[in-house]
Amino acid sequence: MRNHDQKIKDMSRSVLPSTGRRTARDNRRMIHKQQRSRELAAVIAYRRDAEPDSVTPDLRGTYGSDIWQMVWSRRGKDKVRPLIRWAQATIAADPVLRSAPRAEQVAYFARLMPDNTIGRHAVQHIEQALEWPERKARIYGSRPPAPAPDVAQMERQLRQILEVGLHATLNIALRRLADTQEVRPRATPMPRRLLLGSHDIDAFIATMSRWPAVRDLVAALATTGLVPERPLGTVRSSKAT
Repeated sequence: MRNHDQKIKDMSRSVLPSTGRRTARDNRRMIHKQQRSRELAAVIAYRRDAEPDSVTPDLRGTYGSDIWQMVWSRRGKDKVRPLIRWAQATIAADPVLRSAPRAEQVAYFARLMPDNTIGRHAVQHIEQALEWPERKARIYGSRPPAPAPDVAQMERQLRQILEVGLHATLNIALRRLADTQEVRPRATPMPRRLLLGSHDIDAFIATMSRWPAVRDLVAALATTGLVPERPLGTVRSSKAT
């Protein structure tokens, strides 16, 4: 801290020196390298397949969730405690601000911070810190935890889909599902991920079993051979359940 009149500037800039910058760069290079390897394997499998029409290689990128995790892992190592303590102390010292709704409190700090990347970054951390108590109570206090997906059952269903020749139908439905999803702010979009073949089942389950709409689609195809109507409509994108 240099001078009192530079308090706000110092508070906003204090967030930037993340302790995970070098790790984030290394992880980003590794993620892109793995994606290039997956794309190469998909092209090779497509060229070697006896029936190329039954394989739909997806070269548009299936690593969105990996990038998202890398970004939030880096953000989780930002040095935000001084900024959060200052924001909480500022709210506690002002009765009007303390009784104001969360949106007005966030808007107050947004007016204080510079209108640039540094200031907006700091305001995002303040907003998340102010919303966390309500979000925590809503998540852990009002609803039970979601059951874990049955990985073994999904594997059986996928093998059944391949055996009866519904591979292309599954990939078409997955593409439509990704195109029609609704992504809320700060939510995780469902990755645009297709099933490349029987060799890809384990990797597909590891990435896509987190999404209820995908599990419903796989179960319906394996049971009836038909694409369900609900998952192909509007899908709200959220975190894993």
